[in-house]
Amino acid sequence: MATQIAKQSNTMKQATASHHPNYAGRYPAGSTLPITISKNGNKHIRQLPTGGTQEVLSVGLACSECFSGPRLANLLKAGFEYEQKVMEQLMAGEFANPLSTHTSAGVSPELDGFLEAMAHHLPWSEETHEGFSNNDWCCSLQLEGASAVWAAVDMLLQEQMLSSGNKSRKKVAVGATSYHGPPSTSFGAKSPLWTKTHQLAYPVPTPQSCDEEALIDQFDAFLDNHGHQVGVILMEPQWGSSQAGLPWPKSLLKTYIQKAQARGIRVLCDEIMCGMGRHGNGSLFVSKDWDLNPDAITFGKAIGGGVYPIAGAIVKRGKSVLQANKCSAMQSHTYAGSSVRALMTATAVLNEVPQWFGTIAEKGKEMRNIFDRLAKRSDGLLFGHGQGLMWGCLWGAAGQNADPKYRAQSVQVFKKHCNTLGVLPYFVPNGGFMVTPLLDVEVDMLHEMADKLEQALVLTMNETKWHGLSASKADEISHIVPSFKESVAVTAAPSRGA
Repeated sequence: MATQIAKQSNTMKQATASHHPNYAGRYPAGSTLPITISKNGNKHIRQLPTGGTQEVLSVGLACSECFSGPRLANLLKAGFEYEQKVMEQLMAGEFANPLSTHTSAGVSPELDGFLEAMAHHLPWSEETHEGFSNNDWCCSLQLEGASAVWAAVDMLLQEQMLSSGNKSRKKVAVGATSYHGPPSTSFGAKSPLWTKTHQLAYPVPTPQSCDEEALIDQFDAFLDNHGHQVGVILMEPQWGSSQAGLPWPKSLLKTYIQKAQARGIRVLCDEIMCGMGRHGNGSLFVSKDWDLNPDAITFGKAIGGGVYPIAGAIVKRGKSVLQANKCSAMQSHTYAGSSVRALMTATAVLNEVPQWFGTIAEKGKEMRNIFDRLAKRSDGLLFGHGQGLMWGCLWGAAGQNADPKYRAQSVQVFKKHCNTLGVLPYFVPNGGFMVTPLLDVEVDMLHEMADKLEQALVLTMNETKWHGLSASKADEISHIVPSFKESVAVTAAPSRGA
């Protein structure tokens, strides 16, 4: 125990001594940022740039992590023991089992086990989708989500051109509010550095505008004008960062997909954030539960347990035509999908997640209670949406929010109060936040999170003098709300839960 304490003390001293002023990352270059010292589920201990430590509820991990504590340890155990054996072999100067293999030299021994585990979760079956062959799907492994999307587009365009002989349809359609990776290089609506001539934007629903008939008419017009140019269309069944966890209306999404496929356009469902069972509908992928029948899906983030970088793309058909034409997936890297420990962990995650489908659905009901209450409490300042364990809020556009400066200031004030109260949702660029707790999150922790978010909300309303959209509530925002444990009934978790 003394040794463990000494090690932790050492870590904290090192953290205090280095606040990486030369780092350029998610925040402005050179920003002095807190350093995460230790983690216990969604609870993190951070070393602050100003000195001292802070315990925070890090509930906005962008769907990158799924399990914690003993459960995470169990997922990592086989790989840990494997690496211990490798270390002994290396130290003895013997032939050692590979920890990774350069992709030009071969593949890692755990690849077969991973693909066999993934095969059980494919969102297609011969019974429901005519023309699907269990032998014609193929999977490309990548290191992160943006590359997985590129790999899916790459394989779909190649398959389409080889199958049809038409090489003119090279453009990619993206949702008008979409985000599929870093905006400098990835598919998505915004492109701050240059014009992305290879992509076109199609109309999508938003929380403020979801007239399905009008949207279908607009989508038909888009297809009439551009369908002959488009080879692949990208869709997120549940929006991630761009719309803070907003699910598509299922019937509208199916209509879009069917109309695109009728024009010969290949459909990619990007499930890097909403997949891995997080959506709470009882399957690994939304595409399977909603019977969307896309031509490809992507996965990422949590499949590596939040420990190893691994992502990928699976195409419904294409292995045979690519093989016959001696074509490979062009989106490939030196060590993409080559880490043995990443593959071992991903296989363990695939086998574990289905046991939590019921728990995720139950906790999704609790999340609905929480976000309905936040929206009601805000009196029009923000509104919430989501499903399963992926929810978010966006600032509204009515009342004082009609002024973009007021809205931007309100978001910054909310961030400040969240930081002070020790709760860290995932703040999205368009003015809002997401909450994506671990799949094995405790219900009590959800209530603690809700208390802190609501306190931050009320403090924000007071500081920015939010008038509200209903005069009857104007006098209700002068005090901190009571505890969620007192105001929201606790949902009993199934036996496999927390």
